Amino acid sequence: MQESNTARRTFLVESADETRYLGMLLGSELEGGEVILLEGTLGAGKTTMVQGIAAGLGIHEPVKSPSFVLERIYWGRLVLHHFDFYRLTQEDIMEAGLLYDIDESAVVVIEWPERAGEALQGWTLKVTIEFYDEPVNSTRVIAENKRKITLESSDVRWVEVIEAIWRHTQQHA
Repeated sequence: MQESNTARRTFLVESADETRYLGMLLGSELEGGEVILLEGTLGAGKTTMVQGIAAGLGIHEPVKSPSFVLERIYWGRLVLHHFDFYRLTQEDIMEAGLLYDIDESAVVVIEWPERAGEALQGWTLKVTIEFYDEPVNSTRVIAENKRKITLESSDVRWVEVIEAIWRHTQQHA
């Protein structure tokens, strides 16, 4: 049986600042050409994560959700294309050609990537952000600011990035 090279690490963050910090660590590891798929419910912190990624890329302008404009582009050490596919279908995405004219040296971050279906292949990292619930008196209570953030990929290049971030957070815990 062949061993899987999938890397999967889950981080518990307790604030929006910690989410941004994790994003900054991720952004600082990027070299260009990466595609990051952000999954999570509304309000989970996807745009907050992108703010951190942008900081790691040396982008100083405010990062806003592209919900109503579909894409925002930022310039730093690398170009960052930030997409939000929440309001789109796979057909809309293909017809608009949103993923075709991107410089291969740029970083692409996509919120709601499941809307694009099979169009998103290649060097991808899946980032899942979930509300964290805690046991309180034998019930589960959603912690307002806590999130579980999972980084996952089977691409060997991402495996190295995920492990570098994991080591950094363990050394600074």
